Amino acid sequence: MSIRENSMQLIKNPSRTLLGLALLLSLAGCQSSRAPDTNSANPSPAQSNSDPAKQPAADKPSLSGTIDNLSIYPVPNNRENLAISVVVSVSNSGAPDNANDWTLAVNTPGRRDLRGMQPVHVNGVVSMPGTGQRVDLDKEDLAIKSKDTAIAKDATLKGILTFVLPKLSAADLSNNNSTLVIHFKDGQGNSYQTGKALIGAQR
Repeated sequence: MSIRENSMQLIKNPSRTLLGLALLLSLAGCQSSRAPDTNSANPSPAQSNSDPAKQPAADKPSLSGTIDNLSIYPVPNNRENLAISVVVSVSNSGAPDNANDWTLAVNTPGRRDLRGMQPVHVNGVVSMPGTGQRVDLDKEDLAIKSKDTAIAKDATLKGILTFVLPKLSAADLSNNNSTLVIHFKDGQGNSYQTGKALIGAQR
C-alpha cells in the first residue's frame, strides 16, 4: 500500500480540535504567479491552432491562487506523519476554465524539501486557526470542486486541500522558517503557483 493510500485511510476522522498543534500562517506575498510561456517565444511550425500560445488572449484563462489559511496536525493513529489542510482561493481574470493538478512543495531549511505532494481526500469537520470557522473537509475539497466547476471570468473558487507529509512533525516546520507553495494548472496546461507561505510557531 502506498504512503498516500495508507494516509487516506488513517485520516478519515481528523481531530476536531487539531490537538493544539495548529499553527498560524504568515503570508509572504501569497498572490500566485504564472510560469513563463516558453512556447510563445519560439513557436514550432508543427503547432496547431489549439496551442494555448497561439490562442487569442480572450480565449485564455488567467488564474491566480492565494493561500488564505492552514491547519497542521498529526495524522490520527500514525503520529509520525503530518497532515496539512490549506485553505486556497483561486480567481480567474480570463476565459472560464478549471484548475487541476494540485501539488504541494514544502521547504524546511537544513532538513529536506518535499515536492510534488498530491492532495488526499479526507472526511471530518475541523476548526481553522485564526478564524474559528468550522469547515467540512469532505464538502470543501478543492481538488474535487475545481474539477467539477469551471471558474468563470472575474469569479473566485475557494476550498481546502489536505496533504500528508511522511516522517515530519509540527515542530520540524514551525521552528525552522519553513515555507510552502501550492502548484496547479489550468485546463490548457498552463502552470501557476501561489506565493510562498511562511509557517511560524503559535504565540
